[in-house]
Amino acid sequence: MNTNNPKRKVILPLHIDTTSFTGGQTQSSLWRKLNKRQLPIFALLTILFFSLFLNIIQHNNQKPSNHPEIFSSHDPLPPVPLTENHHAIIVAGHAIYTGPDDMEQLTNDKYWILEPYQQGGQVNTFIQHIQKGIDILKEDEKSALIFSGGETRPDAGPRSEALSYWSIAQQLLQHDNSMSAQLKSSLSDRMITEEYAKDSHENLLFSICRFSEMTGNYPSQISVVGFEFKRKRFEDIHRYSIGYPVDQFHYIGIDPAEKDPSRAEGEMNNSVRPFEKDLYGCHGTLKQKKMHRNPFRRRHPYGASCPILAPLLNYCPSNNAPYRGPLPWAS
Repeated sequence: MNTNNPKRKVILPLHIDTTSFTGGQTQSSLWRKLNKRQLPIFALLTILFFSLFLNIIQHNNQKPSNHPEIFSSHDPLPPVPLTENHHAIIVAGHAIYTGPDDMEQLTNDKYWILEPYQQGGQVNTFIQHIQKGIDILKEDEKSALIFSGGETRPDAGPRSEALSYWSIAQQLLQHDNSMSAQLKSSLSDRMITEEYAKDSHENLLFSICRFSEMTGNYPSQISVVGFEFKRKRFEDIHRYSIGYPVDQFHYIGIDPAEKDPSRAEGEMNNSVRPFEKDLYGCHGTLKQKKMHRNPFRRRHPYGASCPILAPLLNYCPSNNAPYRGPLPWAS
């Protein structure tokens, strides 16, 4: 074969355009254009899915609990001081004393923030309630005395009924010459204030929570000191509404010396019957009373400090059915 034939055509090597198979530069340009258009949306979606992923992991790692942890680790509490106490003595507040530390002025109406119906005789009875609480405290070394009542009177400023009663109790202690200084100090150490209650139902329930805060347990015995005409309200309604055992509940009633027939009628119409229809005081006129007695917009902390009682504290049935959940004093 003659390879030097000048007429023979030169055959060039075969070239295959691979861009037709891989997309080549055309596909890369398209991807870059899509990135420029969709990058902000893509970034937002990535952040969203990553956040949801972390939340799911965190939720799954949490221990199941009926009461979420809402305590602050940056607000530590000292040790519980009254761990040996099992008897709660409750003195419900009715008014606020704003006068000097002077025994002679304690019964002077002008130093008390009073409702019109409380004037002219009830202040003496308030002092008797406080003194009776001290007497019971002195008789039982395993007891704690709780003065209960919130900042209910705007004219008194942010001064609570409880603190007012506690201050009077300190005066009564200091002027009692029948007791040693050591005994007075011991009694004072077992006096507690509960400064959120706005009605008698809360006086009882909140005082139980406050007792738990200071003792680490719930009372196995309760003594309430108040007006005799309020006995039915506390024994038959409030005690029943929280399911506290009747044989562990004691009411000590002390009324003013002056007899007033309208007192019993007012108690029945304004308190007993309304609470019979609304055991937890969370509807209608009873709810309005509590709002009226909360001029400084205070809220109690007991749902956090007494978590077992949180459902009861928040219980407000539409049909007035009594609470049937677990209670620490249930047998």
